[in-house]
Amino acid sequence: MKKYLAILALVAISITACNENVLVDTFHELPADGWGYEFAVTDSFTIDKPNHYHAVSANLRASADYPYANIHLLLTITAPDGDTTQIKVPVELAEKSGKWLGSGLRDVFTFQRPILHRKYFNQKGTYTVTIAQDMRLENLPSVSAAGIRVEEQEEIF
Repeated sequence: MKKYLAILALVAISITACNENVLVDTFHELPADGWGYEFAVTDSFTIDKPNHYHAVSANLRASADYPYANIHLLLTITAPDGDTTQIKVPVELAEKSGKWLGSGLRDVFTFQRPILHRKYFNQKGTYTVTIAQDMRLENLPSVSAAGIRVEEQEEIF
């Protein structure tokens, strides 16, 4: 019995160790009637070591009824000093063959797609990221959740 508890403890420690560089990883539920322009999701994270690159990914959940192979997002990043940057980001959700790029269970697919590679946050403090849909449709159907993942990467030399 002690052997099994030791193995379980080792597995738990290794799982949490894998996520020590993740600053935020969230999904926010969206309105059931569709993701409108006016509905944005907001997350915050704190940069303690500004001398590192960061990977920023979009977290999305959509049903198989989603009628497009991509989604366009509008990211607004607010730095600790209040400086704001807006970035329009296209995110691929399906291959040209129609195969979804996310993982699915029945007719719901979860996507974690990279959107900013080697992003440099140059200030120490709390950043805020707001995500809104930037498609041509005023009310985007079949997207049920959206969020962000920010992960610290290698140090800048």
